[in-house]
Amino acid sequence: MHGVLADISALIEDQDRDAFLADISRPHALAMHFIRLGEAANRVGRDTWSAYPQIAWQKMANLRHLIAHEYKIVDHAELWTIATVHVPQLRDALPKPPPPSELF
Repeated sequence: MHGVLADISALIEDQDRDAFLADISRPHALAMHFIRLGEAANRVGRDTWSAYPQIAWQKMANLRHLIAHEYKIVDHAELWTIATVHVPQLRDALPKPPPPSELF
């Protein structure tokens, strides 16, 4: 999930909202990153969801579903807001994965 959040941040970095939204490809790329984020949230165990109730796990999963299945109603301006307001908060709240040396 940290990788997807970094990709979202890189995509919007140094971007003006109106110029970003006027671009033909960037808003669609942002939507794809949110699909990836929702997929990752779905794969997180429900025990982790319970351990970190301040993280909007279900909302991430729901956003993925909306983008993937109801694409024509996706509001790219709203995705911009989520990326600029909520992604930094999520990045700070998300637990850090253990270093590889602790996994094996």
